[in-house]
Amino acid sequence: MKVFIAGGTGFVGSVISDEIKKSGISVVLLERSTKKASALRQTGFEVFEGNIEDSGRLNDFFAETKLDAIINLVGIIKQQPDFSFQKVHVEYVEILLQLAREHNIKRFVHMSANGASEKSESVYYTSKYEGQKLIENSGLDWTIFKPSLIFGDNAAFFDDLIKLIKERLFVPIIGTGEEKFAPIDVFSVAKSYAGALFNEAAYNKIYTLCGPDIYSFEGIIDLIMEIMPPKKIKIHVPSFIVENGIELIEKFFRAKGLPVTSDQIKMLQYDNICKNDMKEIDDLFRLNRLHLKDWLTDYLKLD
Repeated sequence: MKVFIAGGTGFVGSVISDEIKKSGISVVLLERSTKKASALRQTGFEVFEGNIEDSGRLNDFFAETKLDAIINLVGIIKQQPDFSFQKVHVEYVEILLQLAREHNIKRFVHMSANGASEKSESVYYTSKYEGQKLIENSGLDWTIFKPSLIFGDNAAFFDDLIKLIKERLFVPIIGTGEEKFAPIDVFSVAKSYAGALFNEAAYNKIYTLCGPDIYSFEGIIDLIMEIMPPKKIKIHVPSFIVENGIELIEKFFRAKGLPVTSDQIKMLQYDNICKNDMKEIDDLFRLNRLHLKDWLTDYLKLD
């Protein structure tokens, strides 16, 4: 068996790729950097050097390579001049689905997001929803995963929070801080992908993935301060003030490197927990989900 993974070299993708390779399946990774591609080959991966927009080269590669499945993990949390949510979360999905159809690849596994919705105020969430619906209507044997916050070594969301708490005397909390999250460890996400890949019980199913504990946004900050004292003073800032201020900067000044975007502020206004019972998923994919507090305790000791 051989699988093509787009987005398989980032924080989450690299763990998923390793887990699938460990299961004995041959993995072809998409990678733009020649230097990174060389390093990946040395660890046993096949690599297609390029990006999803290299449609001609990708088509030739797929014609020459017998592939049994495509996994799409490509996603961005912040838009860039050359990479909009629409391009990455919708147009790239269309390209990969077209490749699957043209080369008779029936199996397609996709990373969406818990919170993806047609009615969301967040463009990230609406673009994720649009890409997800393309796959649901593709006629392929698909599986879609929608994880809550994912934690693990070098997870940007948690690293940014830890850095903020370390470096500031006052810790800003946007809005009420009461929005709920169910963070899941990256290893359980990876085991879910590996377990679902050629498991017909997972075909044409959507799985929302959550960890065993629910925290409010402020609760996550409190947890980090509990493990990494001293405690800092928390200041609540109304979300509409932050959102409008950032939108003004984005619109008129095109400031780069902002620590947070207006779209991310919109995302923080939604709960991000599971409505489904995770026991069925635990049993199907043999998960042993980690507790956020246990991981943070070990992770902060290393820092």
